[in-house]
Amino acid sequence: MGTSFSVTLWHENPSQAEPLMAAAYAEMQRLDNLLSPWIDTSEIARVNKLAAISAQPISDELVGLVDKSLFFSRVSEGAFDITFASVGWYYDYREKVQPEEAKRQQLLPAINYRWLELNREERTLLFKHKNVRIDLGGIAKGYAVDRVIAQLSAAGVKHATVSAGGDSRVLGDKRGKPWMVGIKNPRDGGGTGNDTALVLPLENTAISTSGDYERYFVDPQSGERIHHILNPKTGKSVRGVVSVTILGPTGSDTDPLSTTVFVLGVEKGLALVNRLPGFDCVIIDAAGKVHYSDDLAPPEK
Repeated sequence: MGTSFSVTLWHENPSQAEPLMAAAYAEMQRLDNLLSPWIDTSEIARVNKLAAISAQPISDELVGLVDKSLFFSRVSEGAFDITFASVGWYYDYREKVQPEEAKRQQLLPAINYRWLELNREERTLLFKHKNVRIDLGGIAKGYAVDRVIAQLSAAGVKHATVSAGGDSRVLGDKRGKPWMVGIKNPRDGGGTGNDTALVLPLENTAISTSGDYERYFVDPQSGERIHHILNPKTGKSVRGVVSVTILGPTGSDTDPLSTTVFVLGVEKGLALVNRLPGFDCVIIDAAGKVHYSDDLAPPEK
């Protein structure tokens, strides 16, 4: 999934803990092989290749993820849209490449979640526009974290934390104390997000952070930061916000919601989170100001 993955757990029996760790990594690998658009044999790669030609049979997992993605597209009026990949596919952050403006304009009409025809009963997905591509990068890591937490919980683990890049979920507490989870400082001098801006005490919570420091390059001509969170309306990197952190019950909700709020911006993003029970939000805007949702008191640094 293009990111690091870590698991921490407590178990009284090391001989049982080690297989649980191995199973966690195996599950992450399975999901990467299923959902990565960069792996030619993945289900997503097959769908992107063929779904504009004919409805493609898809797995129950992909049905659920596309269905949830479409929910967030509707509730955000298109701010979250997995068809962003119709343009996003042509960005290469390692090689510092972005699509030419003519190419972007040509492909922009393909970014529209309404082009996705999901048949939940038949378990098929059809693209109703020839240039549509999808990418589950805004939900897959959160879902993967949920899956591993579910595995550990089913095995009797009471205290654990699972992280995949900016998506984490904590199970229980840290043996009598809360887990202390940091929110990266998006402008730590180098802009790498390695510094900590805030620390939150958490128990039984999922937390997802979307930041413009995760995958980016600086355009040598304009000096603009070209990052991976694209505005579906423009096919260009979102401006105005540099970091969004969402807290909630599951990673498959906090992950897409962090992207959604990043695209919506401070005012509309906070309004959305404040309407959703069980979710909290921390936004850092381009000026470095920190904004909190209504139910989240500013934590101590």
